[in-house]
Amino acid sequence: MIALKDLKQALSAFLRHDGPVMAGHLAFLSLLGLFPFLLFLVALAGFVGQTETGAKAVAFLFSNLPADVSRVLKGPVSNLLSQSRGGMLTFGVLAAIWVASSAIDAARHAIDRAYEAGNPPAFWLRRLQGLGLVILAATSILLGMSIFVLGPLLWQVVTYFLPFLEDWSVLANWVRLGASTLLFFAALCGLFFALKPRHKGRFVPVAPGALFTLILWLLVGSAFSVYLQYFGNYDVTYGSLAGAMIALVFFYLVGAAFILGAELNAVVARRRMEEIQAAARDTT
Repeated sequence: MIALKDLKQALSAFLRHDGPVMAGHLAFLSLLGLFPFLLFLVALAGFVGQTETGAKAVAFLFSNLPADVSRVLKGPVSNLLSQSRGGMLTFGVLAAIWVASSAIDAARHAIDRAYEAGNPPAFWLRRLQGLGLVILAATSILLGMSIFVLGPLLWQVVTYFLPFLEDWSVLANWVRLGASTLLFFAALCGLFFALKPRHKGRFVPVAPGALFTLILWLLVGSAFSVYLQYFGNYDVTYGSLAGAMIALVFFYLVGAAFILGAELNAVVARRRMEEIQAAARDTT
């Protein structure tokens, strides 16, 4: 009952804080920052001698998007990455990091509204943290992809020396998938924690919103694919812009799910604070 009450309050707060408008803002900046982020990701991979890992990370991203969204974005991204030139510290790559950090700043703004925070950090501090999170995200993706790619190879080595473990291969694949999901959940928790208002302290709950967002993203990915397959006649309405609109609507739904997760975290935080204050009053 408490969970349902929290979800109801989170939805109410989402509407009260102009969540649909903020989701549109976040969707635009996410789509705007996606290409620069992938450019930086591949440049970083090349800088550390893992160019193939960077390419596999991009391919893995598109394999987990709805087919229509992947088809819209894959061509332009492939052309962009194939035409990119220069080393790690070129102006283009630095500009890419800056643009990609705009989506981080939009996410922070949405989280501030969820917590009804008043005074945001200074612009330079927000940008500095955004740049740091972009670099950290790219590094984490490369590390995660390295583990994801090396996992099957390590399992082959193990089964070579211990053949009787081959019967556990299916279980090993499920464990690897579960570990990837857990890492994604941890990344969401880290993002919610890093972008929360500073005055909320260290122990603000972030797991409920991260779990809720992750579930919504899985539902959005499945439902959006079905919708486009049977009902999405975007080419009739938008003509040659249909592809861009499909991507933008998808990012809008993803952004709305993220903001709903932030609102849920804020509701849980307020409820727990009220419980602590009530308990303190009862002891006095």
